[in-house]
Amino acid sequence: MVVNEARIEEEPGYAAQRAELPAVVPRVLGEVRRADERLVSLVQERPVATLCAVAAVGYLIGRVVTRLG
Repeated sequence: MVVNEARIEEEPGYAAQRAELPAVVPRVLGEVRRADERLVSLVQERPVATLCAVAAVGYLIGRVVTRLG
């Protein structure tokens, strides 16, 4: 499938969306870094509770997958 670039650029809002993309990327990366830091601190503060929660989620996912398959 061939896409005509000239036709896409004529669509309303395309240039605005394209201009916003570089501005959004650093903000998303910052949010991901903050989420990672919070996760690391949670694991460091409560390792046993985190391990139990991860095991429970893994068990539930395993049960769902075996029922579907």
